[in-house]
Amino acid sequence: MMMMGTSKFFLNEDGILTIPEDLKQQITVVPNEDLIVKINDKQIQESASITGQDKVELLPGTEEDGAISVEISKDKLTAYIMLTPAIKVLPRIKVINSQSEIVINITPDLVEEYPFTIEQLEQALAENGVNFGVDNDSLLKLINNPTKDKVPVAFGTPCKPGTDETVNVLIDTENDGRPEFLPDGRVDFKQKRIASIDEGQMLAVKIPGSPGEPGVGVDGDQILPPEYKRVHLQAGEGTILQQNENAIASIERGLPSLQINQNTWFFKVNPLYTVKQVDVESGNLEFNGSVAVDKDVTEGMAVFAAGDVNVGGAAYGARIVALGDVVIGKNVLSSFINAGGMSQYLEELKSKFEIINKSLVQISELTTVLKDRSDELGKEICLGQLVVGLINKKFGNVPKVVDEISKMLVKQRFVVSSEIKNLITELEMKFRRLGWLKITSMDEVDQLQQRVLAVMNSLEVLGDDSKGNVTLTYAINSNIEAEGDVHITGKGCINTNINTKGNVIINGVFRGGTINCKGTVKVKEAGSEIGVKTVIKSSGNYIRIEKTHQNVTITSGETSRNINNTEYKTYLNNDD
Repeated sequence: MMMMGTSKFFLNEDGILTIPEDLKQQITVVPNEDLIVKINDKQIQESASITGQDKVELLPGTEEDGAISVEISKDKLTAYIMLTPAIKVLPRIKVINSQSEIVINITPDLVEEYPFTIEQLEQALAENGVNFGVDNDSLLKLINNPTKDKVPVAFGTPCKPGTDETVNVLIDTENDGRPEFLPDGRVDFKQKRIASIDEGQMLAVKIPGSPGEPGVGVDGDQILPPEYKRVHLQAGEGTILQQNENAIASIERGLPSLQINQNTWFFKVNPLYTVKQVDVESGNLEFNGSVAVDKDVTEGMAVFAAGDVNVGGAAYGARIVALGDVVIGKNVLSSFINAGGMSQYLEELKSKFEIINKSLVQISELTTVLKDRSDELGKEICLGQLVVGLINKKFGNVPKVVDEISKMLVKQRFVVSSEIKNLITELEMKFRRLGWLKITSMDEVDQLQQRVLAVMNSLEVLGDDSKGNVTLTYAINSNIEAEGDVHITGKGCINTNINTKGNVIINGVFRGGTINCKGTVKVKEAGSEIGVKTVIKSSGNYIRIEKTHQNVTITSGETSRNINNTEYKTYLNNDD
């Protein structure tokens, strides 16, 4: 409706324009190309004059129908509706009044409408294949609050992905050269970290995966989960697959390594660790296998190996200990050499573990008896306090034995497996730091006793497997120990002590020091012309010396001789 002054122009719902009859000015109607304007039922294209008796009809222009579009996401988990509104072109009038003329301009008015029902939305979804997960609340909200935006109205059920297979690596495969941190908090910068393992040690275990669960798309089709990743264990040198190829273990001691190529985990164990030279830069070497040193073991450095040690150069002020053989290509000066596992320390270690084993058996038995009596009397008693009380009253020597073992390993630098090291740490926690107070079951005592027993058995095997031969060219001011034979291939030994359970063969001179062995002794020359005191003892077979100087004492079994003058072809047999 348009109102100007006292004159009124009305446009009703049917598009009929009402013109007041009392107007004196000329009235002109200006049509619009987007609308239909009729005067007395005749459409006009250009401006026309009218009077109050004329019928003026204004009809809407061309209309655009609305539309419903449906879009399904690529993963088929969501369906969207997009509404395109209907467009209506409605006539509007604009009156310009002057003294001589009234001009009525016919103008279009664009109106958007959303003439959709929820049934139409549902039909559009169905026609586009959406038949699952339709959310009626979302449809109703869209009807009540229409928008041109893309609106999600149907939701599928996503699939649940499976669990990929993984590998639990049970060993340390990194050799980053970090120094060793001592229990008292100090740092030993000479002792560098080398990852090594025992024979029969588990290296890795495959953790199984599991398939996922399928989902349902908005089209009702099943959505399959992606295939879960599978991994494969591959056994290289020194390893073996176990448990239906779901685990991998070592079959020898040495340096473990791991290579991962896509889904394949390749393990191997190298029984030999090779280093150019043992010095401050390399650090002391402690390795659960064999060690090869291309050049020298320098002043103050040490090598400890569960296998053999082969030094291509010399050893100066060094300490070399091996459970197997020791071979040194050049001179040995002011050094300690031990081959075969330091059997005397093995025996001592086994005896101490025997004390702990018997004590744990008795602690378990006595604690069980006392706990049963307490239960019969209806008294509550802390299991940990009961064990600690027993230790204080009857087994006070056990903490001391644990302390002796710990100090013995540190002092002697005895090479033991990680299993033994971990056990000693556990014993220290229990006996020296009142760790027993935290136990809740006697199973903990029994399990610890079983671990001690297993270590005792491993020490027994360790002693049985020892070869322990020492081969070197020349030694000065050194100590040599061996479970097997000692062979000096070069100039000989000066002021050196040799202790061995096997034979001693010296191709050169043995001057100053002591030989103490259980086998045969063969020496090219013993002592010196100036009478340097030299002692050679054998509790086993014979002693044969090509040239013997004064002040040399030789003993074979119960038979002994002091050599006062230089003699040749000296021979002493236990049976003589």
